[in-house]
Amino acid sequence: MKLKGFIGRSFKRQLFWIFASVTSFMIVLVGTLTIRGFQERIKIAHEEMDREQEKVLTAQIADMLRKSEKTLAFIQRNDTIMLALSGQEINSQTVYTALYETTSQIRDYATVELFLKGDCIFSTAQGGEHRHLPEDYSILREASEHPGVVVYAVDSARKTKYGTELLMAMKVVEKPENGYALIRISGEDVENSLKGLINARDGFVFANSRFRPVCEIGAAGDGKDLELIRSNLFSGKKYNENSANNIYISEVGNGLLCIYITPPAFEPAAVQTGYRIVGAMVVVGVIICLVIASVISGYVTKPLNTLSGAMRHFRKGDFDTKVEIARDDEFGQLASGFNKMTAQLKDTINERVEAQKRLNTARIEMMQAQLNPHFLYNTLDTIKWVAKANQVPEVATLSTSLAVLLRTGISADQFICLKDELETVRNYCEIQKIRFDESFDADIRVSRELENLYVPKLILQPMVENSIIHGFEGMSHGHICIDAMREEEKLKITISDNGRGISDEMIKALENDDPEALKGHLGFANVNTIIRIYFGKEYGVSAERPETGGTVITISLPVLHTAPK
Repeated sequence: MKLKGFIGRSFKRQLFWIFASVTSFMIVLVGTLTIRGFQERIKIAHEEMDREQEKVLTAQIADMLRKSEKTLAFIQRNDTIMLALSGQEINSQTVYTALYETTSQIRDYATVELFLKGDCIFSTAQGGEHRHLPEDYSILREASEHPGVVVYAVDSARKTKYGTELLMAMKVVEKPENGYALIRISGEDVENSLKGLINARDGFVFANSRFRPVCEIGAAGDGKDLELIRSNLFSGKKYNENSANNIYISEVGNGLLCIYITPPAFEPAAVQTGYRIVGAMVVVGVIICLVIASVISGYVTKPLNTLSGAMRHFRKGDFDTKVEIARDDEFGQLASGFNKMTAQLKDTINERVEAQKRLNTARIEMMQAQLNPHFLYNTLDTIKWVAKANQVPEVATLSTSLAVLLRTGISADQFICLKDELETVRNYCEIQKIRFDESFDADIRVSRELENLYVPKLILQPMVENSIIHGFEGMSHGHICIDAMREEEKLKITISDNGRGISDEMIKALENDDPEALKGHLGFANVNTIIRIYFGKEYGVSAERPETGGTVITISLPVLHTAPK
């Protein structure tokens, strides 16, 4: 009981107890490491033997090719054969005697043929088989292009159960007709030359650089190994990938390849037996570990899982999540701290959200309240002046336009379509035109597609008012142009005029969002503040003074297809 209480008061001691229990049984891994070490040593020794055998096979093939090339050189130096290939009348027996003398080193495994143009005129083949090969035949054509050079090719057209034939050709006479010496080495000849060097379990492939085989011997006779090598290389993989066998490839010159294939050093059954022993040891260890882990892991991991689940719920927004762990150790203290933290965060978040809502609502209502009475006062003053001075129908126009503006201003909707906002501007301009005796005109150029987007209400009228009141002071031909464009997910509305231009101080104040510098400029300050409260500081009002004069005000807003809630 004392030991249990000692461990129960510290999570660190609990972990130590688990690690100590599990580590005591990790010795079972020694068996696996021993098998793998032994397997690796046998594999290295086996590979060394394979390399030696590969060298022997490659040397045998290289010796065959070397003797064949020497034979072609002997043929080229033999006067009797050269005269025969030059088209001169020579006794056939004399030519055959010379041919047999020059080919004595290779007659056991190769056939030599002499071609005049495309006709075989002499051959060492038994039965006197003479073949016809057109001069544009691949190997003759290549030999013709490289006179005096031995060229190689695989004659896959002559397939037998032993494979195909390796062709070696050289152009030895050019005038008066092309004369060629050609050596044929069949797959059967290669297999006979390698008898006694390859056991039944090994395989050997003699092929060209494109892996077209001359012969496939022993275990490689089914062609599967060569097909796997070709498929791997064409797919950009290592040539021996996915192969259970050991594969060794050597080049013997002129693009010819010797491929030696051997089975793995360890048979699967031997490896499986070793791992069965290790498996039995692991089973014993696992059973013991499971007994201990079933007791300890439940005791240790259960509170962790409980706490982890509570954290997931909290991240998803469930701030009422509580953790109930009736323990006195670090887990119990952590659960108690988590519960206190979530309660405090919930209260803090609720307080801040409510405070921000109240602040935003108050600021927006205050700003819009500042805008509406300010404009209403000036408009009513204008109506009174027109009514007293002129007694004309313009009063009806003023009243109608003012009614539209008032209806928009007192509406509970904080967002309206851009089309309705532009209509408010039009009515405002109608009022001001009468007031200022048609001393300016307004041009609105906004596409129908953009007119259906939503914007905060009463953001354009203060900008237009600024142009009329301040920009056109003392002018008789003022012009205002309102345009809108979409740049990805931003809507940019520009109000440009030909007035006297905005001051540098005002441009700087807008760029820095300086409330002190914007005091006294109700329209700029309030519109900029409203937009930034709704959408953030990447949006708002900016101004510039073009070199041609006047002012360009740009209002940046997000693209809204529906009114925010």
